[in-house]
Amino acid sequence: MNSIIRKILPITVIIIIWLSLTLTETIRPIFVPGPQHLWKALVGLKGILPRATFISLSMTLAGFGIGISAGVGLAFIMAYSKVFLDLLGPAFEFSRPIPIFALIPLFILWFGIGRLPQVLFIGLGVAGIMGVNTQEAIKNMPSIYLKASYNLGANKKRVYRTIILPYIFPHLIGTIRFAAAASWGLEVAAEFMGSQAGLGFNMIVQQVYLNTSGIIILVIIYCAMAIIFDMIIGKIEVRLTRWTERHISESI
Repeated sequence: MNSIIRKILPITVIIIIWLSLTLTETIRPIFVPGPQHLWKALVGLKGILPRATFISLSMTLAGFGIGISAGVGLAFIMAYSKVFLDLLGPAFEFSRPIPIFALIPLFILWFGIGRLPQVLFIGLGVAGIMGVNTQEAIKNMPSIYLKASYNLGANKKRVYRTIILPYIFPHLIGTIRFAAAASWGLEVAAEFMGSQAGLGFNMIVQQVYLNTSGIIILVIIYCAMAIIFDMIIGKIEVRLTRWTERHISESI
């Protein structure tokens, strides 16, 4: 019971402060709207929310899937083949520190305005996160596992399939969850690239009309989807990595 109280106490305090400031009109609604303003904004947006939510969700999932596949695949290829490491490594290291949001004008110039460049933009950001962390996870693997496998007669393909992949997978779960959270922020930025639909586009519209309540409603929807997405990944993690030491220690 004490643990539950500690968890809900900060949220309760924030809600009380919010209601105190808004219901007494201590702060103007344009800065911090009250519950009545949020409800009015939700009613005004309910006609466009289903389609906008579906568009943003589909873009995020598509970009996230592309980024996971490209980032992890590229890291494995460079770790597996010295030739590919020499060919792709310098370009990967050069592009890694580049701020992804600085590439928005180039994406518009190269790919134009549409759904495809927006999905590719999300995928590129996720691929950068996954590629770096996958590469580091492979590098930090204890060499004794590899030496023991080769001494027992395993070839390179078998070592990667039975040793390296199972070892790094639990280490990548945290990165996958971080990339999932980042993909929603990338989706908002992607919709700033001339989108005509989606939650991000409607957020721009609300900003133009200084409708703070509408912006907050859209932010809440983004947060809800991100939390649900993270919870799903967490459930999958528990099922796939139940054998790891972390889950064993948690169950003791």
